[in-house]
Amino acid sequence: MIHLEAKEFFLDSSCAITTELRSPQEPFPEHSHSFSEIIVVSEGHGCHVLNGVPMSLSKNYVCFVNRNDSHLFEDVEDLYLSNILYDTDKLHLGADLRGCIPDDGDEGWFIDNFTLQCVQEIIDKLDKESHENTPESKLMAKILFQQLVVELWRGRIRDCCTLSKDDRVLLALNMIRCHHVQGWDIEMISKEVELSPRYLSKTIRRLTGMSYSGYFHYARACRALALLNNTDKSITEVAFDVGYQDSNYFSTKFKQMIGFPPRDVRHMDT
Repeated sequence: MIHLEAKEFFLDSSCAITTELRSPQEPFPEHSHSFSEIIVVSEGHGCHVLNGVPMSLSKNYVCFVNRNDSHLFEDVEDLYLSNILYDTDKLHLGADLRGCIPDDGDEGWFIDNFTLQCVQEIIDKLDKESHENTPESKLMAKILFQQLVVELWRGRIRDCCTLSKDDRVLLALNMIRCHHVQGWDIEMISKEVELSPRYLSKTIRRLTGMSYSGYFHYARACRALALLNNTDKSITEVAFDVGYQDSNYFSTKFKQMIGFPPRDVRHMDT
């Protein structure tokens, strides 16, 4: 596996922040790095495998990769990313700011379209300042990074009362990821986000490259893979935990989504 060092990206050893803008992001093999990273998706979709567990990346999603996590990109289609690389040891973030960056248990979230526009403006400035080797630019980069973190946190998609139609689709995607166990069909989700099933289905396919059903089962399969990798639960127990009542059906859907049956996950460890 490739391991990326800070010296390959940062201007010098005193720099705490830099940027790598991928327009678009090409497939990239599994790698880790000696710094942390925030990934903001502005266009397209693709698969991001983080510590062996795949997740679907699509527009407006924000993902956090910690130091020494392993990850890769595959099945990308016009995937435009802004990567903000940072060294926590050199930032000295206060408790309030640290609270805006998720722990290991929270991989990321969707942000609304207004926030994405604000964030892109900050990233453009950060991209300029982080590549200028002056004391003033290094200080400005730290200030812009703090502003970015706060904007990403407060721009999280949470409810639909003040959201546009496009943002309500993002809320629907977030609900599927968070509540896939309940087995909500598209009519139920559509009612929750106050959109027609036809519009929701069409927009989900445009954003993710998957149908509603495909995205739903993919979310279940990703959670199942994490449980198979990180617990001793049986395949039947995992199937029930992610919402399936039939372990054979679970195995079929898992193989469709991940590419191999769940029993192979356990065989990989032996």
